[in-house]
Amino acid sequence: MNKVNNEIRADIQNVAGLKTTQEKLRIAEKVFNNTSEGIAVTNSQGIIQWVNPAFTVITGYSAREAIGKNPRILRSERHNKNFYKQMWKKLIEKGEWKGHIWNRRKNGETYLEWLNISAVKDDSGKTLQYVSVFHDLTDSVMKEEHIKYQAYHDVLTELPNRELVKDRLNLALAHAYKNNKMLAVIFLDLDRFKRINDILGHHIGDMLLQAVAKRLKKCVDAGNTVGRLGGDEFIIILEEIKSVQNVIKIVHKIFHIFEKYFLLKGHEIYVTASIGITIYPSDGDSMEGLMQNAEVAMYRAKEKGKNNYQLYTPQMNESAYEQLLMENDLYKALEKKEFILYYQPQVKTTTGEIIGAEALIRWKHPKLGLISPAKFIPLAEETGFIVPLGEWVLRKACEQNILWQKKGLKNIRVSVNLSPLQFKQKNLIEKITKIIKETGIRPEDLELEITESSAMLDPNFTIKTLKTFNQMGIKIAIDDFGTGYSSLAYFRSFPIHKIKIDQLFIRDLNKDESNKAIVLAIMGIANSLGLKAIAEGVETKEQLNWLKKYGCDEIQGYLFSPPVSSWEFEKILVEKQ
Repeated sequence: MNKVNNEIRADIQNVAGLKTTQEKLRIAEKVFNNTSEGIAVTNSQGIIQWVNPAFTVITGYSAREAIGKNPRILRSERHNKNFYKQMWKKLIEKGEWKGHIWNRRKNGETYLEWLNISAVKDDSGKTLQYVSVFHDLTDSVMKEEHIKYQAYHDVLTELPNRELVKDRLNLALAHAYKNNKMLAVIFLDLDRFKRINDILGHHIGDMLLQAVAKRLKKCVDAGNTVGRLGGDEFIIILEEIKSVQNVIKIVHKIFHIFEKYFLLKGHEIYVTASIGITIYPSDGDSMEGLMQNAEVAMYRAKEKGKNNYQLYTPQMNESAYEQLLMENDLYKALEKKEFILYYQPQVKTTTGEIIGAEALIRWKHPKLGLISPAKFIPLAEETGFIVPLGEWVLRKACEQNILWQKKGLKNIRVSVNLSPLQFKQKNLIEKITKIIKETGIRPEDLELEITESSAMLDPNFTIKTLKTFNQMGIKIAIDDFGTGYSSLAYFRSFPIHKIKIDQLFIRDLNKDESNKAIVLAIMGIANSLGLKAIAEGVETKEQLNWLKKYGCDEIQGYLFSPPVSSWEFEKILVEKQ
């Protein structure tokens, strides 16, 4: 650009000094008219005498409108009087001024330009004219701002990204330290978001993240920060809090925004969140420490059943270490044969006869001992490891049932849970068909359990898949019935055989009348649809007697037997024969 400016100034000086030939004048005219830089020539008093076409394109003023006017018509009012005073002082003293300046177009829009003003003097040094050459920087500034915005904002939600969150938290910490104030960091992670992504697709998942971001911004004041760290992780920085209770009030506001479903492309999506909270200065005095501890607290909230919050305590780091250890070892555990299956008997309520067994996985960790599925199954679901793990469970359970049959034991049905991610696999039917063929189990000796919420995510897919299982002879049970959001209009169309009443309703059966009403209603639905009803978590004779009185078909629970190893289950089968 400087080269072009120099050429333009040289041509103008030649024209002004009347030292050029006609040919040079024509060349100069072409340069003036075709350059993208705006050019204006004024007299020594600053009155515009001539402008080129680029001047009109950039400023919006035609030659007729500009000639005879002072360049003040372009002033943006972004610069004070001293700015222009210094500009003219340098022009007079040096004969040149260059720099950035904000001007205003005819339509009122302000823009940034690079301006170079040169004095044209005669042989005696008297100033005859001023030549202004300027370049519109709007596009480059906008691009630079856009690049800067993209570097510090999440593209999907337009929230501050991890880098900007770190910068803001560092500034907030400096302010809190200087003014002896408290601040809070809220780490939020959506519960079971991966399942929504896997079942409904990443497009719906992205729309959900955008909708969550909008709702979260409404929960805090403008001076605070809501950011997205990546995936389904969000973070909120609350500055100058007066007490922990103030933070908890905002957390309750956050939980409130998840009470209403998200309507996305015709899907009514219910989602919850787990939240971890750290407070400066009690829980850390650095950006890294506060963020890390808030994340640890969030994972503790997930461990406690999700959809809740936890305030950080130092003891949580021990649990976080255990979680990391499990995550690192999970993938190797299948190869190292650390997983084992336990079996819990399913019996007829009236006779106590064993009619089935639910296969339940356990992890025999070399350092942590026997780990409950409540600890590692959520981790397997989040990482996608649940798919190969679920296939292993299905195969081992079928193989075990065949072994019992070969020993001449009572013929029973083995029940296996399918995770939501497993159930939505496109090749699920082919995989199960292959396992049945390779293990030699009869389809009628296999029962597949799917959760109510999984079945309702895509009812049409569920109906189609279950019909295929039904035609194969496989039994289907709906697990955790009553804990989701079933539509009976769809539910009655599902080709299923059994409803499992969640232990949540059985636990306080003899204490809570509302639980009794719910269980009676579920058994009534099962009966009217010609289905069996099985109650989980039966632990007392009072529960058993009540269920027997009102016609529950089957039970399972600690009253009869806890989950036991395959050889212990075999002993129970022998005793009952």
